[in-house]
Amino acid sequence: SGRVRQHPLRSTAGPSVPTAMALRTARLLRFAEAAGVQNRLLLTLCSPAEAVMVNKPVDSVTVPGTEGTFTVTNNHSLIVSQLKAGVITVRDGQDAKDYFISDGFLFFNHPTDGSGNCTAKVSAVELVPTSALDKDRASQVLSELMSAPKDTEWDRAKAQLGAALVAQVIKAAE
Repeated sequence: SGRVRQHPLRSTAGPSVPTAMALRTARLLRFAEAAGVQNRLLLTLCSPAEAVMVNKPVDSVTVPGTEGTFTVTNNHSLIVSQLKAGVITVRDGQDAKDYFISDGFLFFNHPTDGSGNCTAKVSAVELVPTSALDKDRASQVLSELMSAPKDTEWDRAKAQLGAALVAQVIKAAE
């Protein structure tokens, strides 16, 4: 139908014109190559919907692994890790940016050239800045899940899995 569907847990307030222009500029800049960067962690965060950042030089990324939360910096040991619902924190100097991830994978590789830049790639099913989460809407979705009929095994599984995910959204939105 050509309509853009609003994510059910994101805030519905649209960006102002200057904010929209700034977002477009930021999207262009985040694809800039990390040319000349030495001995940094190059981070890629992406979902099927968008690439939040591509090979951005950062100090560290903290992710919610299925075996616990951990932080990756440049020269970490090689790792592939499954990620669970929670918050990803990207740190660069004094700046920290948080993103909510529903689940996904982290792939960490050592440099393939002489730059000393290791790469960390996070491939997520859903990935949004925590500032875009709507705690009230998430609470409403949780209430709807809990009050829905649970007559079949599928209904019970859907309610249990949905409630666990929405609970993580609420926690991340705080």
